[in-house]
Amino acid sequence: MAKKKLDAKDLKDERKREQVIELYRTRLSHLKRAQTLVRDDRMAQAVESYTKYLGILALYFDTTEDKLTPTLFDPVKDVTELLLISHAYWDLAKAFDRSPNLQRDCLRCLEQFVKFSIGFKYQHVNAQIIRKFNNKKQAHNPKAFEAAYHKIQISSKKCYIATACFGEDDFRTQTLRHFKLKISVFSLGKDFIDCYYQFSPTIVQQFNTHPRIKWLCESFFIKPILNIFTYIIRPYVHPTKTRS
Repeated sequence: MAKKKLDAKDLKDERKREQVIELYRTRLSHLKRAQTLVRDDRMAQAVESYTKYLGILALYFDTTEDKLTPTLFDPVKDVTELLLISHAYWDLAKAFDRSPNLQRDCLRCLEQFVKFSIGFKYQHVNAQIIRKFNNKKQAHNPKAFEAAYHKIQISSKKCYIATACFGEDDFRTQTLRHFKLKISVFSLGKDFIDCYYQFSPTIVQQFNTHPRIKWLCESFFIKPILNIFTYIIRPYVHPTKTRS
């Protein structure tokens, strides 16, 4: 008797999972509809379609929409989906920003946008989306969008070239990260950071593809320059510290 009940429960769970998978296959239709509605400035309907898209993803991973995280996905195989999710949260953040009563929802979606941006190869592109949006003065709560930009482009610990050369915890990598924070308060500093994030991931990717070129460039060009530059800026970055 217990075996029959167990089999019935397993069968029910299997059918439920099949229904979820079938629903999962329809997710992109909701996403495309939402994107079309955004272009037509029909934001209320777009929010509904984006909510369906994200809800289906959450159901597929047996979680709730507010607990969607990049760790649920394969960072290589699912990079396109990760990008789509980040843009869904971006459009939702802009939609909620239009209403003073929905600012909490706007902030939550911005946090999700940041979470699905940092560490991926499209990080720089997403940061530029925010910067251009703020430069056009389109945000009703510009401080929230500026904070999101800062988290993605400034506060992010990603320092691709230095990390590739010296490692994550090397004092030179740490010094360059602090330097990034120091110059981020200036317009030219932000331009420099944007330029760095635009090109450095590609450089590192090329290095990983061609180890011999990486060794030559690091040994005779990049490392010596970074060593000198770090030595020069360290008193500015850490005025109370001296190099040991």
